[in-house]
Amino acid sequence: MIRIVTYEQQYKQDFIQLNKQWIETWFRLEQSDLDTFAHIDDNIIGHGGQIFLAIDESRQVVGCCALKPHPESDCHELAKMAVSPDAQGKGIGRQLGEALLDYARSHDVKRIFLEGNTRLEASIALYRKLGFKEIPLKNNAYERCDILMELCLENKTATIRPIEQEDQKPLARVIRSVFEEYGAPLVNTVYDDSRTWHIWESLQDVNAGYWVINEDSEVMGGCGFYPTEGLPEGYVELVKFYLSPKVRGKGYGSKLFSLVINEARKAGYTHLYIESFPEFADAVKMYARHGFVKLPSRLGHSGHTATTIHMVLSL
Repeated sequence: MIRIVTYEQQYKQDFIQLNKQWIETWFRLEQSDLDTFAHIDDNIIGHGGQIFLAIDESRQVVGCCALKPHPESDCHELAKMAVSPDAQGKGIGRQLGEALLDYARSHDVKRIFLEGNTRLEASIALYRKLGFKEIPLKNNAYERCDILMELCLENKTATIRPIEQEDQKPLARVIRSVFEEYGAPLVNTVYDDSRTWHIWESLQDVNAGYWVINEDSEVMGGCGFYPTEGLPEGYVELVKFYLSPKVRGKGYGSKLFSLVINEARKAGYTHLYIESFPEFADAVKMYARHGFVKLPSRLGHSGHTATTIHMVLSL
């Protein structure tokens, strides 16, 4: 379990050492680096910026990054992101980046830029997933940097895309939060099903699909179809259709729902089956509007025996 915390004096040397280790592994320390390390409290924290640190279960700092105010404009810099070699490949960089962006939005930051190096393909890929886009390189502060990227936070846009492996945990948290929000049953449901944390993995090697709504690198919900065991031939279950309140009422849910129906049809299925609860009355009404009809009893063996509403759509 990784915790993301903000800067305190006790973490100053951890921040410096992690960055020195990362920089010296790939490049060399430059004067700009030394200046940043020497004036953390004044140039970052003292000017409205923030430092984020990833703490593991043994209370060790295993990652960090900084939101650094730019002295000559109203933009900020994502700077000094580093993850300990032993902790790489676990999604810590993404957790740090998302925490930094959440902080930036809550503090009315409009634009964030970063300087990187294209040799570090994993880092550049992470920045793109966070929403950063390449812009012309100019006046770079570091010799090692050969790419400049920026993210504008003024206008949020959501996209619908196939689920990725790293989406699994944030998606599970969204799904469980919806159950809590509506007071739906928490036992023998998607809520306490361990498979909810492994949606991407469950799709491998089966005729299934799942798509997520992604807004500024944050997973806001999703929906998919899966050939649940015990369903009649040609039937597939519409699974885990839940949205964060942040994206409801914007039309994304309807687009996602229509996409899943069309993709299930293209996958060769003849019927789409769904299980739900009275607590999700608005969703049940939407299913009915799309042609779903209620069944007298459940189909298949989803394991979600607490569900009380069962519907099917002929494709």
